[in-house]
Amino acid sequence: MVKQILVCLEGSSSSVCATEVAIAMARDLGATLVGLAVVDEPDILSNEATGFGGSSYKHDRDQALLADAHEHARAWLEAFADRCRNAGVVAQTSELTGRPAATILDELARYDLTVLGRDVNFRFETEERDARTRDLILRRAGKPVVVVPEAVVESRPNVLIAYDGSPAARRALRSFADSGLGRDRALHVAAMDDDGAIAWEMATRGCQALAELGLIAAPHNLVSTRSIADAMLDLRAKLDAGLIVLGAYTRGKMSRLLWGSVTEQMLGKTVVPLFVHY
Repeated sequence: MVKQILVCLEGSSSSVCATEVAIAMARDLGATLVGLAVVDEPDILSNEATGFGGSSYKHDRDQALLADAHEHARAWLEAFADRCRNAGVVAQTSELTGRPAATILDELARYDLTVLGRDVNFRFETEERDARTRDLILRRAGKPVVVVPEAVVESRPNVLIAYDGSPAARRALRSFADSGLGRDRALHVAAMDDDGAIAWEMATRGCQALAELGLIAAPHNLVSTRSIADAMLDLRAKLDAGLIVLGAYTRGKMSRLLWGSVTEQMLGKTVVPLFVHY
């Protein structure tokens, strides 16, 4: 059961939505939230070529950017604490300095679950976009991460679990079951293959694995000419699921889901949170 949830904070709309999703989860699970803001001091102060007399200018500019980053971090943490207090959720805050991906990966190892916005940018002082930090976190976390889009559609408390029997898919299924997030929800396990019978058998195995963990789910087989991501997202809409559980497929058409076009499409197109565990 999830008892402590790390929430990664910065100024994007998806980060605001991530806070709301984390608050809802904390209420359901009786968990404590910890809001984390990271000041990317190494990149702000990184060396670059300067002309004669440029060192003084660079120092002043860097210090101004660093002060601005700390000011933003404090503002985000205060807003997070206020929102949690108003929602009646126990929360703590933390401001750390360091490279965002490495800092967050070190921190999340201490928590049961991490929640972050899809479009987070912890390098906002030096970069307009920062998908690389998010991608590194997802690939290397070793623990479940919930990725939240900037606008979450209202859905029923149903869950769609993408499954193919691979070790990564089994890890995602088990970590979801252990989290407590499947309690009192309608669960659906979907598998996709060119052969509908094979897909049905795989989805049924996923349901059996959940049953061994105390959760009941309904199987779904997908045979579609559409892309894997689109087929899964279409099923999500049909089921009105409010959460998608995503592991990594390693068989047939699913082989690129470990980290490739399917993952990128799911991240880019989803309108509900993704529970991701690689």
